Formats: sequence, structure tokens, C-alpha cells
Amino acid sequence: MLLAAACSSNPKNEGPQIGVDLALVNTSSSILYFAGPVNLQFEVTLTNPTDQTVTLRRLDLRTLGGGSFFMRATGTPFHVTVPPHGSKSVTMAAWGNSRGGMIAEDEPIQLQGTAYFDAPNGAFVRLFNTRLSPR
Repeated sequence: MLLAAACSSNPKNEGPQIGVDLALVNTSSSILYFAGPVNLQFEVTLTNPTDQTVTLRRLDLRTLGGGSFFMRATGTPFHVTVPPHGSKSVTMAAWGNSRGGMIAEDEPIQLQGTAYFDAPNGAFVRLFNTRLSPR
């Protein structure tokens, strides 16, 4: 009975709704990749709709399901400060593993991310999923 009550309760406040958007950059779908490690670059855009400055401290990324590559990047440290009612973009690199072959434009990559922030009211975590397509 306690489990049912816990599952039906309202979700707890996860902090401000900071936007975290990812895009693949410097990646071409016309390159043939051998199976194995591949350097992936992402543009991370943070959007802060609040009245306070927030700072991204860490970002974890991992792929979900199939795709041209798979990755699990944990504990990537950041120190990106986003002003109130502002946004900031930064480019990051992470290692993934290519399955071999071309990165197909019609084969989207599903990523799950965990972003760790600091704010004047305390630390908070944002979980997000995004679907990327190579350009």
C-alpha cells in the first residue's frame, strides 16, 4: 500500500526548468567509419528562463537503442555560467564507438543526458532525452 501511495504522489521539484539542447557538429554523414572509437562533437545550448544565474557543473551522456554509434560519457566536468533570462552555447567532444559504415542521415541517434547544475538556491539535476540526426 505504501508503494501505491508513493507512486501516486506528485513529483518533487527538480529545480528550475533550464533548457539543455544538443546538436551534433563537425560530423559528416558522407564519411565511412571503421568499427571502433570515434570522436564526436556536440554543441550544448543552455537556456535559463529564471531570475538567477545557474552554472552547469557536469554532463553525462549515453545513447539509447541502436544507431550509427553508441556512447557512454560520464562525469564530464563543466563550468559554464548562464546569466538570468539568457542562454549560452559551448562545444564539447566525447568518445563514442562506431558500429562501422556510414553515419546515415535517416538513422537518428537517441541520447539520454543528465546535467548537474549549481544555483543560489542549491544544486539540482536535469534529466533529458534528445534525438539527433547527422547533418
